[in-house]
Amino acid sequence: MVDQETVDLEILDLPCKSSVASIESSIRWADGFLLLYSITQRSGFLEIPRLKTLIDKTKESLVLVANKADLEVGRKVTTEEGQRLAKDLGCGFRELSVAEAVLSVEAAIFQLIRLTLDQQRPLPDRRSYMLTVRHALTRKLTRSKTMQW
Repeated sequence: MVDQETVDLEILDLPCKSSVASIESSIRWADGFLLLYSITQRSGFLEIPRLKTLIDKTKESLVLVANKADLEVGRKVTTEEGQRLAKDLGCGFRELSVAEAVLSVEAAIFQLIRLTLDQQRPLPDRRSYMLTVRHALTRKLTRSKTMQW
């Protein structure tokens, strides 16, 4: 349950070393993505833009997640670098420790679910929306003309 809405999840953990064809197949299958890298390994962090490029061809729901925030001693990627990459990619960002805080993992997944659901909901009919706005403005203008100051 997310925001009183039942959501079916199927999670696929795709290794970074997967072939491009395998990654593209998974991208077509999925509705949203948590791109996870370890702050202790720069190589995974450097793969993110390539993965984002593959995702951009078909999908929009994406959250960048930095794991192992509890391992400051071995840190190779700064929080600021992660935030900057997320901003460049136009996606959400979270830094967490899977080993220490299960609730932060849940929060990242809920963030992705909400983003995905928002993008799947149909937009209101533009024409009917514009008519509603026009009628509201007309009523307001009519009322203001009849008021005495």
